[in-house]
Amino acid sequence: MSREEFIRRIPTSLWHVASERLIDIVLNSPHGSRMSSDLAKTILFYWQRDQLATEIGLQRLIEAAITLEPEKTVSLMEELGLHELATVLTRR
Repeated sequence: MSREEFIRRIPTSLWHVASERLIDIVLNSPHGSRMSSDLAKTILFYWQRDQLATEIGLQRLIEAAITLEPEKTVSLMEELGLHELATVLTRR
């Protein structure tokens, strides 16, 4: 499943909540060095423009969160009721 397909399976009504929770995962991770500087810059770019709750913003946040905290990211998908997406992330 591509990133685009993955994000499109998240209801738009959950985009804001998902982005806020993913930001928390990324910012509170002790594994920050695992994230590339390019990805960090991209996230900062979208954050400055208030676009993290968009399709592309969520793509980058999920990429960062799964890199830094895969278990917490899967748990978040479960909490949001996105069981199919949690299963997809578990397989990665």
